[in-house]
Amino acid sequence: MKPADESELRRLIVERVAAWNDMAPESVPMDRPLADLGMSSRDAVALAGELSQVLGRPLPSTLLWETPTGDALVARLCGRVEEIAAPAPTATASPGEPVAVIGVGCRLPGGVHGPAEYWRLLSEGVDAIRRVPEDRWRDFAAFPPADVPSYGGYLDDVAGFDADFFHITPREAAVMDPQQRMLLEVVHEALDHAAVPAGSLAGTSTGVFVGISAPEYGQLTGADPAAVDPWAPAGAALSVAAGRLAYVLDTHGPSMAVDTACSSSLVAVHHACVSLRTGESDTAIAAGVNLLLSPTVTMAFERAGALAPDGRCKPFSAAADGIGRGEGCAAVLLKRLSDAERDGDRVLAVLHATAVNSDGRSDGLMAPNPAAQQAVLRTAYARAGLAPVSVDYVEAHGTGTPLSDPIEAGALDAVLGPGRDPDQPLLLGSVKGNLGHLESAAGIAGLVKTVLALHHDRIPASLHCADGSSLGDARLRVVTEPEPWPRYGGTAVAGVSGFGFGGTNAHAVLEEWRPATLSPPTAEEAAARLYVLCDADTARVRDTAARLADWLRTPEGSAAGLADVARTLAGRTARGPVRAAITAGDRDELVGGLAALADRRPHGRVVTGDRDLVGRGPVWVFSGYGSSGPAWDGGCWPRSRCSPPRWRSSTRSWPPSAACPCTTSWPPVTVSTAWRWPNRSCSGSSWRSPSCGVPTAWSPPP
Repeated sequence: MKPADESELRRLIVERVAAWNDMAPESVPMDRPLADLGMSSRDAVALAGELSQVLGRPLPSTLLWETPTGDALVARLCGRVEEIAAPAPTATASPGEPVAVIGVGCRLPGGVHGPAEYWRLLSEGVDAIRRVPEDRWRDFAAFPPADVPSYGGYLDDVAGFDADFFHITPREAAVMDPQQRMLLEVVHEALDHAAVPAGSLAGTSTGVFVGISAPEYGQLTGADPAAVDPWAPAGAALSVAAGRLAYVLDTHGPSMAVDTACSSSLVAVHHACVSLRTGESDTAIAAGVNLLLSPTVTMAFERAGALAPDGRCKPFSAAADGIGRGEGCAAVLLKRLSDAERDGDRVLAVLHATAVNSDGRSDGLMAPNPAAQQAVLRTAYARAGLAPVSVDYVEAHGTGTPLSDPIEAGALDAVLGPGRDPDQPLLLGSVKGNLGHLESAAGIAGLVKTVLALHHDRIPASLHCADGSSLGDARLRVVTEPEPWPRYGGTAVAGVSGFGFGGTNAHAVLEEWRPATLSPPTAEEAAARLYVLCDADTARVRDTAARLADWLRTPEGSAAGLADVARTLAGRTARGPVRAAITAGDRDELVGGLAALADRRPHGRVVTGDRDLVGRGPVWVFSGYGSSGPAWDGGCWPRSRCSPPRWRSSTRSWPPSAACPCTTSWPPVTVSTAWRWPNRSCSGSSWRSPSCGVPTAWSPPP
C-alpha cells in the first residue's frame, strides 16, 4: 500500500473517532480500543463500509472487533499484521514448585496505602477501627441510626478513582462498582511494587484471580429502573471484577472471580498457585476486595448477635464478644520461584503449598467443622513436605467469636501441636484485631501481613488479647508483643488460614526466601544513573518526585540501593506520556534533583518532556566507546543475511591487521572506533529492513 493510501486510512479513522467523542482529531489516541472511544456496533459496520470504499475491496463487518485499536486496524489493512498465536508458557512447570511473592499492593483501614504503610500499622500495633464515615450511608436515612452499629474497619475514601489513568470514561466509571475501581488501582500498585511494567503483561499467559463477595453496588444502582445505564450490568457484575483487570492489562491467562465468602481471597491465591504450578499461567495476580456500601448486612449480623458492641474483633481473647466488620483491598503478584530467581525479581516470601476443602454437613449451614479444618491443615503441610513442629506461626482466621476461635485453636493444636517442645509453642495472631473482619478480602489481608512479617523478620502483635487468652493448651500462644521469628526448624515458616461461612476452608504455607547464593554486602557503587519518572500529567510527576524525595530521607529509603530505585522507576515508564529524567551519581544528587522537580525549579540534572511517539515505532540508539570488548560483535555481521554488501563496502579498504574483530582482549580506541562504524551501519541496515521496520537510528560521533 502506498504511504498516501495509509495516510488516507488513518485520517478517515481519526475523523470518525473524533466525531464519536466530540473531540479534536489531533487528540484521538489511536492506540486505544475503538470500543472504549465510543464505537458502537452500528458505527463499526458503517466505518467498515467507508474503509471498503477507500480500499476498493469488501471488508468484513467484524474487522473492527478483530483489530480493536486504530493503529492495529491500519496495520491490518496495510498487510503488516501476522497471525498472533496464543501465548505459551515460557518455562516448564513442576507440580510441587514453590511460588514467589514478588509484589504487594493494598488499601486498608487506618489510612494504609501500600505495603510500607501496612507494615507501619502492624509494627506500631495500630487499632484502625473507627466510626462509620459520615457520608457513607446517607442514602439510608430511613434506617434508625440506633439500629446500625457505629464502628468498624472503614476506609477513608471509597469513591475516589483515577479514571483518566485507566482510560475509562466518566460515564462508565460512575456505574462501576467501587470494588472494581479499587482493584484496578491496587493491582497496578502491586505491579509497581514488583517493578513489573503493566504493559509487559500484555498478551502473556498471566492469570487473574479475585476474591469478591459483596454485590451491594449493583443492588444500589439497580434500585431505580429509570436510571439504569447501559454500562451498569458490567459495572456491577462481580465476575467482571477479574475480567476488567484482564482487559485493562490485556492478559490472556485464566481470569476468574471467586466467591466463597470469608475465604474468597485465600481461595483465589490457591487457584493462582495451581495455575502457576500446572503451567497454565507464567505470572499470576491474586487479589481480594470488600467494601461496606450498605448497612443491610451489618444490621442482619447485629440482629443475629454476631457483632461485637465496640466493632472490634478480639482474636483468641478471653474477652471475645463477636466480629467487627471491615473493608479493604489487597493484591499480590506471583511467579514460580525458579522464574523469579531467573528474572532477578525481589522475592518477599515463598508459598510452599495451599489447600482447600469444604465442611460438608456440619452442625449447621454456617457452623464450622473441626474435622474439616484439621483435614485442610494436614493436606497443606503434607503438600509442603514440612514437619508440623517446624511451623513457627499461623496467621489465623481468628474472628474473635466465642464459638469459632476455640474450634480453630483446637484444630491447630490437633495438627500442629503434637511433638512440640514446651519451649517452642505455635505462635498465633490475626490481623482482624487491627482492621476488623474484611470478609472476602480477609484471607489476603492476612497473607500480606505474613509476607511482610517474613520479609522484615518480625512477627507483629495480635491486638486485644493482652489481658488473657481463651487458649487452653500450652502448645499454643498468642503473640501479644512484636517478636522475632523463632525459626524452630532453622527456617521461618508460617501458615495462613481462611474459612468461609458457607463451609469453604483454605490454608497456605509460607516460608522465608533464602537465595541459593548470597553476595557479601558491598559499598554502593558510585556511578551516574538515570532515574525516570512518568505519569499522565505534569502535576502527577511532580507529586511522585516529592514523595520519592521524602521517602529517600527516611530510614527505609536511606537503606535502599540506588540501583534498585532506578530499576523500579524504569519499570513504570508506561504510566503516562509526561516524563522527567534525573541523572545522579549519589543519593544527595538524586534527592536534590527530585526536590527541584517537585518545586518546579530549574536544575542541571533534570530534563522534562512529553512522549509523543504513538504510531512512530521504536528508535535504535547505538552506543559509543566503552561498549567494545573481547568478541563484542561475535563476528555476526559478515555472516548476517541482511548485511554482507554493506559490510564489504564498509571494510574493503581496511588493512589486514584491522579487518577482524578483536576476540581475546579489549581493543585499542583506534580499532574499536573503526569497528563501530560498520557495526552501526550493518545494524541500521538490518533493523530498517522490512522484517524489522525500525525507522530511525541515532549514534554518537566517533
